[in-house]
Amino acid sequence: MKYIIAFLISFVFILSSNAQRPSKKVETFKLLGQVIDDKGEPLPYVAIALFHVKDSSYAKGTATEMNGKFSLDISAGNYYAKISFLSFEDKTINGINISNKDVDLKKIQLKPSMLSLDEFELVEEKKLMELDLDKRVFNVDKDITNQGANASEILDNVPSVAVDVEGNVSLRGSENVRILINGKPSGLTGISTADALKQLQGNQIEKIEVITNPSSRYDAEGEVGIINIILKRDKREGINGVVNLDVGYPSNYGGGFNLTMKKKNFNVFTGYGIKYNNSPGSSNSIQEFTYPDTSFSYTSNTTMERLSLNHNFRLGTEVYLNPYNSFIVSGQYTFGDGDNENNLTYADFNEFDINTQKLNRQEIEDKDRSSYDLSFNYRKTFKQKDRLLTFDVQQSENIDNESSTISQKNESDALDNLEQRAYNDEGSTNWLFQTDYVHPIFNGKIEFGLKSTLKEVVDDYGVEEFNDSISVWEFIDGYKNKVIYDENIYAGYLMFGNKVKKFSYQFGVRVEYSDIKSDFETTNEVNNRNYLNLFPSTHFSYELNKDNSLQLGYSRRIQRPRHWWLLPFFSYTDSRSVFTGNPNLNPEFTDSYELGHLKYWKKGSILSSVYYRYTTNVIERITFSDGEGITRRLPLNIGITNSYGTEFSGSYQLAKWWDLRGSFNFYREITDGDYNGVDYNSDAMVWSTRLNSKWAIKKKVNVQASFNYNAPQNSPQGKNKARYSLDIGASMDVLKGNGTISLNAKDIFNTRKRRSIAYGEYFTSESEMQWRSRFIRLSFTYRINQKKKRGGDRNFNDFDDGGGEG
Repeated sequence: MKYIIAFLISFVFILSSNAQRPSKKVETFKLLGQVIDDKGEPLPYVAIALFHVKDSSYAKGTATEMNGKFSLDISAGNYYAKISFLSFEDKTINGINISNKDVDLKKIQLKPSMLSLDEFELVEEKKLMELDLDKRVFNVDKDITNQGANASEILDNVPSVAVDVEGNVSLRGSENVRILINGKPSGLTGISTADALKQLQGNQIEKIEVITNPSSRYDAEGEVGIINIILKRDKREGINGVVNLDVGYPSNYGGGFNLTMKKKNFNVFTGYGIKYNNSPGSSNSIQEFTYPDTSFSYTSNTTMERLSLNHNFRLGTEVYLNPYNSFIVSGQYTFGDGDNENNLTYADFNEFDINTQKLNRQEIEDKDRSSYDLSFNYRKTFKQKDRLLTFDVQQSENIDNESSTISQKNESDALDNLEQRAYNDEGSTNWLFQTDYVHPIFNGKIEFGLKSTLKEVVDDYGVEEFNDSISVWEFIDGYKNKVIYDENIYAGYLMFGNKVKKFSYQFGVRVEYSDIKSDFETTNEVNNRNYLNLFPSTHFSYELNKDNSLQLGYSRRIQRPRHWWLLPFFSYTDSRSVFTGNPNLNPEFTDSYELGHLKYWKKGSILSSVYYRYTTNVIERITFSDGEGITRRLPLNIGITNSYGTEFSGSYQLAKWWDLRGSFNFYREITDGDYNGVDYNSDAMVWSTRLNSKWAIKKKVNVQASFNYNAPQNSPQGKNKARYSLDIGASMDVLKGNGTISLNAKDIFNTRKRRSIAYGEYFTSESEMQWRSRFIRLSFTYRINQKKKRGGDRNFNDFDDGGGEG
């Protein structure tokens, strides 16, 4: 470990020191001015960009302050400036000659644009979905129904992404997707991604990047790609921010703020959020067992109530050492607790369908969670355009402790009553070291990097039952262990990309060495997995014209078993339906191909794609039953899968006051699997769609409706039935545009449920589950020193928060 760290630091030091020779201090002068409108009033937040006359290359930029004034430190030379601001005509100032003194441009007046505000909103709507060579970007804060939502709810509104009733995220129908925050793994998602996304408040999210065919720059983890959540950080001069409050029913309360203070050479950003939720839910199932010598069945009905209180803090600073060197130091801390109650009723029936007994099982669970991320990000640019060096270090920890008491009572036989208790204390520690370098060459650019991610997860669990005869708590056989899981991934990559007129191409290869160890201390079992893999990628893009472009991409992916898939114990809430892990799982490997076309026109845009995935060592959750009616579900490597499909995402302005957005995804997934001589084959043709309609009323009021539908899907052991839901929201600007009041209702018809049928040797099962019933929420947002965003902010100093992994 120490040699790896030393090598990375040495690598960065050598590049930095070579790049900075000779280290003369460049003398700079000030470029001053003030931007005003046609009435002489100062204009804040106007983008000022300075370019070299000789080659039109970008030199520096800033934004005006609240009084319309700006100041730039710039070296001697000949420049021209471009000044731009929403609803005003762009202005170019030529002949800026800086030699041996400061230059004052004095007052610069902008003329109002002839375009109406509605037309500007149309232009920005095009940018709701942005296409890059290897990713799509969705600006989610424009969605009214996202107001007051958490990250899980926001993701469920993103095209290509779906979130099931338990909070599990899938991309194009597969849950094997990697989720990042600001381009890096986070301690927040270190243990349970579903729980973590519910803790992250939506008011902190700026945009979502969906990368369905990642290049070699990114980790190879994730069968179907990467979802990158970008958190907000205002980039304008002065003090800016947003304060929000939420109230909803059932009990749903929250609030928070995001603030940024930006000066010339540094900025400080901070945020806080608090959220209290009461999430009632329910489930029911029918289990039928038919053995050669007997048959029986039972029903189960569960009501759930989950109370949670979560806090989230963010604090960081960005410092510009000089025009070429800057760094960010930041941290995030999340903590919370939850109280869950599950009331489960079993009703048993014999082969004649006669009720033989009824049992009531109650579990009271207490959860305590906390996590933090600390990161250092260094960025160095050069005089040579597009040359870049970055170095990142991140440390994170996550703690998730659960304890519960379980009481089971038999209505007809008191001797069958049980008292049980369970605990599951889990914690993870993660380190990340990464460096990336981009160098222009042969009219293109070469890029390479190194990365190490080191993870340790400790899981200590046990289930005890009270022995009445001796008045002692005793562990249930097979339900006591302590697992130490170590996952160390060492990676390097090399890429070359270029653009020749309208044609762009990118070739890359990534190598990853996986060193994984699972140590089961109580049972004295050790499981080691070590493998070295190459992951090539290619991407091509062609601009047919300014409104049409084509993409073609290929990448090889890996899906390592998640650590909770390896644990022998998941939950004991339902003692008749047990979920367990499998320490002998092998990783999945996927070859992914995709062809896409993006079309813009005056009133809309559409992105269409066709894709194909070939996966080996497919991991599928398989259910088995025993003669007592106990079902056990565990993940297994069963075979191969071929998946191919087509997807459409687009937007269109039907009228100045009416905008439509929608997506449609259809795919066929053919699984050829077997385990212990039993075939687990399936042929699933699945489609899903979502439609979003937004109406503007007198520019200050917006109404929005969003409909989602997921068609039935076959699996190797059954079928998931159709699922659909409707959300409605409305917003109104108040306080002269500084505030917004939003009202939204989720799942209007209370139909967002998971309904499934499963069958196996000697059993069939039909179930329905609703993780959370419909709810309504009222939100208020107040903006500090900023009007409601109707166009994209521009800033030329800050570096991209998105980016990717190295």
